[in-house]
Amino acid sequence: MWRNIGRCCTTKRMYQIRRNAHNTSNHLAYLIFLISTATVITQIIRAERLSSITPCAYPLLSDTVRCGIDDVNLRKSVRICDPDKVISMSEIEVIKNKLDTIYSRKNKSCLCGFDQKKPCWFRFGFAFLSRMFPVESGVSHFYSREFCPTNKSLLSYKKSYTLMDSTRESIINYGKNFARLLRERWLMGECDEDILFFILLKRPSQLMRRSTLSYLASRTVQQTPYIFASYGSLVREKIDPYHSLSFNDFSINQQQQQQQQQQQHYIDPLQQIVESENVNFENGYSLKVVTENLLDRFEATLSQEYTLPHSRNHIPDWATIVFIICALLCLLMLIG
Repeated sequence: MWRNIGRCCTTKRMYQIRRNAHNTSNHLAYLIFLISTATVITQIIRAERLSSITPCAYPLLSDTVRCGIDDVNLRKSVRICDPDKVISMSEIEVIKNKLDTIYSRKNKSCLCGFDQKKPCWFRFGFAFLSRMFPVESGVSHFYSREFCPTNKSLLSYKKSYTLMDSTRESIINYGKNFARLLRERWLMGECDEDILFFILLKRPSQLMRRSTLSYLASRTVQQTPYIFASYGSLVREKIDPYHSLSFNDFSINQQQQQQQQQQQHYIDPLQQIVESENVNFENGYSLKVVTENLLDRFEATLSQEYTLPHSRNHIPDWATIVFIICALLCLLMLIG
């Protein structure tokens, strides 16, 4: 009898030990899961914070998780990245529908060759960000697709940084370089026919007009976005007739000097469109309306034919007329 009681107690103890061990292993596995999940979340948060400082940390289009576009069909048809999740699906749909309309008209206008992947024509991309924090060495004109360092120590500069320390020009230059590096890293085009719109949902105060600043001081309004644009060399050649010209320093004649002077006064029509749409944002236009206008106006401008302006002729008109008359008289004398 006592043996049976002892065996029973031993069995209960072993069962309890096994159950405790099983519970311990479950708790340990759950703890490991929590730690790994927290680590991943922390890395994502740090990456998102870093992406507001440097384009080198901004997600690539292939990073579907961080780009924040969950719809598979949208990812295939529209080049959009929204790591901060600041735009709605309806706003993305507006961009998609407008691009579909453009490409339905331009689908046969292949720029890089007949075997170019459809849709043809120029390639458009949209990169959204809640805010941009310009920090020294965050971007540089020396950076490129091949060399774009991601320095996590920039986060420490962000904490002590204030936009009040920056000028309008420095922020614009920062944003333009930011957009350029994003476009180069995304590799949207096949022959530099790509166009990228980098849109901040919260515009720095230095990029606002005085009238808007006074309005903001007196009332509460919605955030005002701001657009930066970057485009490849083929786009530049399309709109700038002087872009592809090369001059020899040892054989520059007066006509070429005039062309160089005209090039210095050249106004980028695409940049004018971007600036006017930035003003529309300040006037209360919605993101949907501005993106539609932006694409419509870019299409119209890029569809135009640009030619070099005729150089001014230094031969007087009367001399040209006399030369023609003399040539005709000589011809009549030969015939007669």
